[in-house]
This record gives sequence, C-alpha cells and structure tokens, in this order.
Amino acid sequence: MIPSTLRSLESITRHTFADTSLLELALTHSSCSLPTGDNQRLEFLGDAVLDLIIAETLFARFPLADEGTLDRCRAGIVNGKSLARVAVSKGLAAHLQVGEAHRQHRAEPSHAMLEDALEALIGAVFLDGGIEAAQQMILHLFCDQIEAIELGKGSQNPKGQLQEWSQKHHDGEVPRYEELPAEGPDHNRHYSTAVSLGGQELGRGSGSSKKAAEADAAKAALKTLNCKA
Repeated sequence: MIPSTLRSLESITRHTFADTSLLELALTHSSCSLPTGDNQRLEFLGDAVLDLIIAETLFARFPLADEGTLDRCRAGIVNGKSLARVAVSKGLAAHLQVGEAHRQHRAEPSHAMLEDALEALIGAVFLDGGIEAAQQMILHLFCDQIEAIELGKGSQNPKGQLQEWSQKHHDGEVPRYEELPAEGPDHNRHYSTAVSLGGQELGRGSGSSKKAAEADAAKAALKTLNCKA
C-alpha cells in the first residue's frame, strides 16, 4: 500500500497509478542503494518523453515557426533550472527518498536531484498510463510557460521580445503581467499594467486595452534591460 504522502503526489502527476511501485521508484535517489533500484532509468525515459511532448505542443501551437525558433522555445522550457523551479514549486523535495549518508552531508535535495526526480515521475506516468497520461501531466506543469510564449516580429511585438530575453537569460522563467486599476468612464477606459520577472518589476505600461497596456509594459521592460524594443 503506497503511503498517503506519496499518494498526494497525484495532484502533481494528474494520474492515479495502477502500479504504485513505479511512483515509489521515481522518488528513490541512487544514494539509497536499495535492491529495488533507483530513479535513474526512469529519469532517462522521462527526459525523452518531456522533450517529445513539449516539441509536439510547440509544433502544433506555432505552425509558422521555423526549426530554430521552435528549438529555442523548447530549450527555454525543458532546461534544468526550469525543471528544478517547477519541482520546488510543487514541493517535490519533501517526497524524495535520499540515503542517510547523503542526507547528513546535505539536508535538502539539490536542484539537480529534483530535476531528475521530476523527469523520473514523467517516465513513471508514461509507463503506467501511456503517452496521454504523460501529456496531461506535462501540460499541467508547464502550461504557464507555454501560454506565455509569443513569437516576436521585431519591434512590432515587445512581449515576444521580452519572452525571448527571459528564456535566454532566466532559463525559461515567464514574465508576469499584473493588471493595475483602470481609469476613465466605461466607454473610454484607460488600462495600466506592470510586468515583472523573478519577482522584480521591470516596467509599467498603459493603453486603451489590456493587450496594449501589456505591450507597452513589455516595451518599458526592454528599455530597462537595455534591449531594443
């Protein structure tokens, strides 16, 4: 019977395991040295499944994008720091099984260990539920990053430029747009937006629509970052 603490991980995987030993194995670090094995083989499999699902999603979402653009978008999502950030946000560290000697040396799992565990979970879901179950998990975990992608067209799309900059310099972290109080009568509203990255506000913008305000905020952020809008 799988412990309730592990069962709670199904809120991350979006999958109910038929073979719960796969879930336990995905959370077993090699430092445990257990006869049942560790998560390294599942991590290898999950890495490939993650690449496939993200690549297929981007391929379908951006039918006019060339290979290089799609590859940059994919790399911004599946890199190690991005995966570790997702694992941390989901509290995966509390469930990872680590050997006592390793735990005494380092009380908390490293980001590399969390990255591997997340990929191992994807591999476990794939084996237990197939490609559709793995896709459901991956799109749940990375939907914000995927939704935030806007392919730029030079100076005409500052949101796209800011997204590309964040993928390159912040390992796929998504710029956050916060709507500020609007002004003016209902028939002539004036919208304002602030954009931040990594918890730091980079710029504010305004416009006659929410979309225009976000674009103006992104343009201000690009100026802050010394990027050409």
